[in-house]
Amino acid sequence: MASSRLAKALFEPRNIALIGASDDKGRNNSRPQQFLEKHGYKGKIYPINPRRKKVYGVKAYQSVTEVPDQIDHAFIMTGPKAVPAVMRDCAQAKVKVATIFTADFAESGTDGAKLQAEVVQEAKKGNVRVIGPNCMGIYCMDPPAMISPNTVLQLPKIFKGSIGVISQSGSLTGTFLSRGQHRGMAFSKMVSIGNECDVSVAEIGEILIKDPKTKCILLFLETIRHEPAFTEMVRRAFTAKKPVIVYKLGRSDAAAEFTASHTGAIAGTDSAVDAYFKHNGVVRVDQFETLLEMPNLLIGRKPRPGKNVSVITTTGGGGGMAVDRLGVAGLNAVPLPEDAVARIEEAGGLISNGPLLDLTYKGATAENTERVLKEVMNSDANDAAVMVVGSSAQFNPEVSVQSLIKFAKKAKPLGGFLVPEAAESGRLLVKAGVPCFRTPESCADAMHSFLHWKEPSPLPRGPQFDLKATRKALGSKSACALSERECRTVFSKLGIKQVAAAFAKDIEKAVQAAKSVGFPCVAKIVSRDIPHKTEVGGVLVNIENPKQLKTGVRDMEARVSRSLPRAKIEGFLIQSMEKGLAEVLIGYRVDELVGPTVVLSAGGVLSEVYGDAAVRIAPVSHATAYDMIDEVKGLAPICGYRGMPKGDLGAIANALVALSQLAFIKRPKLTEAEINPLIVREDGKGAVAADGLIILK
Repeated sequence: MASSRLAKALFEPRNIALIGASDDKGRNNSRPQQFLEKHGYKGKIYPINPRRKKVYGVKAYQSVTEVPDQIDHAFIMTGPKAVPAVMRDCAQAKVKVATIFTADFAESGTDGAKLQAEVVQEAKKGNVRVIGPNCMGIYCMDPPAMISPNTVLQLPKIFKGSIGVISQSGSLTGTFLSRGQHRGMAFSKMVSIGNECDVSVAEIGEILIKDPKTKCILLFLETIRHEPAFTEMVRRAFTAKKPVIVYKLGRSDAAAEFTASHTGAIAGTDSAVDAYFKHNGVVRVDQFETLLEMPNLLIGRKPRPGKNVSVITTTGGGGGMAVDRLGVAGLNAVPLPEDAVARIEEAGGLISNGPLLDLTYKGATAENTERVLKEVMNSDANDAAVMVVGSSAQFNPEVSVQSLIKFAKKAKPLGGFLVPEAAESGRLLVKAGVPCFRTPESCADAMHSFLHWKEPSPLPRGPQFDLKATRKALGSKSACALSERECRTVFSKLGIKQVAAAFAKDIEKAVQAAKSVGFPCVAKIVSRDIPHKTEVGGVLVNIENPKQLKTGVRDMEARVSRSLPRAKIEGFLIQSMEKGLAEVLIGYRVDELVGPTVVLSAGGVLSEVYGDAAVRIAPVSHATAYDMIDEVKGLAPICGYRGMPKGDLGAIANALVALSQLAFIKRPKLTEAEINPLIVREDGKGAVAADGLIILK
């Protein structure tokens, strides 16, 4: 939990030491003092520079230890190698918080990480809290304290508002300010968090939750550090009715690679991160533009999950773009009910009803617009609404924009998409609390994000059944893949049914095993050293008789020995050939950022190729498991699609829930467990696991 002491020193310092301050205009070190004075900071400023007697006419000190006051906030701008000594002085002077602008620490490699660790060690000696390093500073709008060299602070005035920002990219704090103010947005507090060597995103978030001047929190993230504290923070923010909206890098492989090289941090698996945000009540947007446009859609509202959006327009082309992009985002543009249209027309109004509610040229009056908006906002046929405004947004805002404002802050979300460049109308909407979209893409992104926003999922109280037998089956092994024989035991202890099978140490015993299992059968190599058997030819299917089995197993053993001569082969697993309506993959994976996850997709060797999967934070409930089944398009045929035979969806759900219970097992530490395929029989006849993999860290 963040302390009030840290909050005060961070955002409302009585005095600030600028370590490395300069009056050489044009240098970064010269700007913070100018900007603090320019934007009305009322406290004392102490420039620290051993080579200067004064900086911009203010007495300079050789060290922070020589300042006559105890410093609340030190802003460090020296070279990286000097920072440990500077921090030692800060600790001696009992500085409350130090923000390190200087870069080339952990983000630059091993040497930088060592230097950063040294800085943290020095800070701890004096209980100095540290922001950064590699950050652009702190911005508090009320009371004003702009502690940053960011050139965006050349703006003549910084407006104060109710949106808090935490950014892991330092330079983007300037982007938030410049773009935000152009739109009429105003911020309460803004933090460039840097490498989070001490103070984290979670801790700053806790401060913003307690801050009465902050109503919404925007996050620009490259990674998630300190996940347990981060999770607690975003859940607390939801409870406090302060929505958290995130733009996170890492959707593409290239972005994940950039994140690793730029910050020394891990991006995480994007599907897992996405599931994590949804699980914890966080709204994730796909576009940076949406991050700036989203707050007014969320502030003062609760989640209203849905898919239907009414699109009202004064311009056919602009409205068509909105309808198109909403469809791409998986939302439905819906018409008004006929009785609503009748009421509009009986009152003398005009509306062309359909997926696009066109006011027509004649109907683009303030009176008709408000009449249609009233019906849209009162209708149960939609979950949200968008008003698409054409030229009137630029030249006659009193017609459409003022009409929109009259419906601001209703429980049902309503946004405006201004097709022309209409900055003044946009600012009017934002000031009134109506989200204003500049593009059809960001409009659709925002509506999709809102309508998929949910309350945080309940935290699990404990496993659904006793896991002692499962732990015992896992054993005390470490850093290995279990053989399939061992995997079968683990999955059985979880209550997941298995295909009938028998183990054989040699070829002759394999024949006996096949007779007990029955022909046709399957033969597999059993070895901890071969987690992916099909890739080395370690699986034979459709074996019809003992002769075919002997020949096949002998060839398979030779083939595998040539490919992996060091692999220890324990024997062979002989399984019955099973058929069902479908094959699915269920998997458990510990993501490096967000922890245990569970995944469901269509099964088989191509399961990873199509990317058609549902991912959730583990463990999952049966209700969540059924949601996952609905989400996977490849499973539509066994969900009763067009009269096709229905599979046993309950058996899939049971297997998902059972596998997800592995999240409660801490030792030995699993990194991955997978059943592929789980063969799904007809409804009521269950499902059986035919192949599995478990990897221990």
